[in-house]
Amino acid sequence: MRLSTWVQFSWNLKALPAASPKLDARYLAESASLDDQALLKAAVTRSLSMEPAWSDDLASRMKLAEEIIDSAFPSGEVTFIAIKHGARIIAATAIRDAGDKVSNLPLGVCVLNEYRCRGLGSFLLHEGLRRLKERGLEEARLVTKKGLPADRYLYPKFGGVRTVLSGVPA
Repeated sequence: MRLSTWVQFSWNLKALPAASPKLDARYLAESASLDDQALLKAAVTRSLSMEPAWSDDLASRMKLAEEIIDSAFPSGEVTFIAIKHGARIIAATAIRDAGDKVSNLPLGVCVLNEYRCRGLGSFLLHEGLRRLKERGLEEARLVTKKGLPADRYLYPKFGGVRTVLSGVPA
């Protein structure tokens, strides 16, 4: 088995650009409610499982996603921001404002494959960071696997600073 390398991105929220990326009018971004729980789980699971770079760590990432959606979301520990196309959730991110956590965006940004490269990930990342800033955080963090497209193209946006981690993240 190949050992994965993990990276942590951090953003200085004081320096976060105020202007949010534009979201196409056919999509709706909103805070997810508990009524959306099954749709969230389906979208996050599908997004992760369709990303080949997660294959070596898919079981542990799916377990984390399940714990967050089934436990942390209903308890209020995390908030989900979802993008819908009609009644379907096509992209989502979870935010956790606890400052002592390794990751304030514990699932990263999840976008269904067929909706990628449309600015949805950039919009969700900025929206998540903006909401964390609104909640009083000065810095936000996210841990992901090295080499994912999001590691290379999405998370460096808005001033994201990348640090390679040693070992498996907690």
